[in-house]
Amino acid sequence: MAESLAPRERIKKKKDFLFLYKKGYRFKSKYFNLIGLSNALTYSRVGVVASRKVGNAVARNRAKRWMRELFRRNKDLFECPVDLLIVATAAMEDASWAELREAYIKGIEEIFRKKRAR
Repeated sequence: MAESLAPRERIKKKKDFLFLYKKGYRFKSKYFNLIGLSNALTYSRVGVVASRKVGNAVARNRAKRWMRELFRRNKDLFECPVDLLIVATAAMEDASWAELREAYIKGIEEIFRKKRAR
């Protein structure tokens, strides 16, 4: 699987964000909230959100870059194609890469566990 992040792998439309918020499986960690849902495409997609609570523009942009990087480097964790929304929290500004990656992997596993249970 390619480790790049193609433009088609980004969620950009408001209706897609709203659908994920409404129907998605949720996981909350100290650093971010994950909302995931299976999609009918042949590839996974990601959307990132960083509100002003995260910090100034520099901190928000760094958080979004790191969230996209988490998705890009760990695509092999997905059992099937999913739409994933990553919402940063204020604690993300002080987190290390290792902590973020550990929380992300735990979150992905939890989302797929919830999906299988329903």
